[in-house]
Amino acid sequence: MRDGSSDDESPPPVSCRGRAAAKKPESEMTTVEKHVARMLAANAAVEMETARQAHRAETLRRTGESALVALGDLDVDSDSETEDDTSAGFTGKARREVRCRRRVSRHEDENENEDEHEDVFRVSIRALSARELGMTYAWMRRDQARYENAVKFWDNASSSIQAAWEETDAPGEPCVRAAISEAGDVFASSSLNSRVLGAFCPKLGPAPVGFCVLKHDALTVDALGIRQGLRMCGFGRGFVEVLVRRAKSAAAKNAGPPELVIDALPASVQFWTACGFVPAGGADSPTTKVMRRLHGDVAMSVELLDERKARIAGDEWWVKTRNKRFGDEER
Repeated sequence: MRDGSSDDESPPPVSCRGRAAAKKPESEMTTVEKHVARMLAANAAVEMETARQAHRAETLRRTGESALVALGDLDVDSDSETEDDTSAGFTGKARREVRCRRRVSRHEDENENEDEHEDVFRVSIRALSARELGMTYAWMRRDQARYENAVKFWDNASSSIQAAWEETDAPGEPCVRAAISEAGDVFASSSLNSRVLGAFCPKLGPAPVGFCVLKHDALTVDALGIRQGLRMCGFGRGFVEVLVRRAKSAAAKNAGPPELVIDALPASVQFWTACGFVPAGGADSPTTKVMRRLHGDVAMSVELLDERKARIAGDEWWVKTRNKRFGDEER
């Protein structure tokens, strides 16, 4: 103690709130009290795990941010598209080069290297490593601070993305994974063991240009985001094309439904429309009902297989959910 007395001589601190009430033994609780206590304990456990996931996401973000800063990727002026490469920013130069290459490719119809122009910026899709997820978190956080219209993935979804990334069981039914694998599509089948996928363009460095979180069926898109500074370059559409091919592979083997239904944010409806999706018919799923009420989400779908050619037995894993949306009068 600073006054020279020992800790042993010091009186215990006085609590302003008084002593907490002793926990009532479960044997003395009523049925309702037991139910409430278990519910509160379960909620507390979920909140604690969510906090831990957020902490682990923050740890990865800091590591990823350091990696991107070392590349000059997160500089203040990284989005600058000035023609002077010595002062242009990292994503600015990349975006300018992407648009230039694709513009050249469109105008040089007989150019022998036309395919090369497209291949240079073609995205590949695969599961994210810890380092790559950290870099994704880093640009998520920077995007929402830099762009007023950026989706706040870091603030609102980082803990759930972290939880999905940490899952150890491969998503989807075995028949889904088998159908995608048998299709032989390298990009579509390179990410069968995770729900969190990244879109990569080696020309633009090691950081993912976009990310996607799939639902547990391994087919439906739960969230998809492209780095703000690299939008309007075709990466999002390329990402969706791979995901649609995955779903088509499953539908062709009757391992998935003949259409892919997603819930789109109002601001992303135009993007999904450009990717071939249309407003979905039928009844909203429970999730869509809630999100439509809270955020105005729109259910959209794309046809994967002509239903007349689909051989639906009725016992497939996806039939029950599909019937809830579209009704089963025709099935």
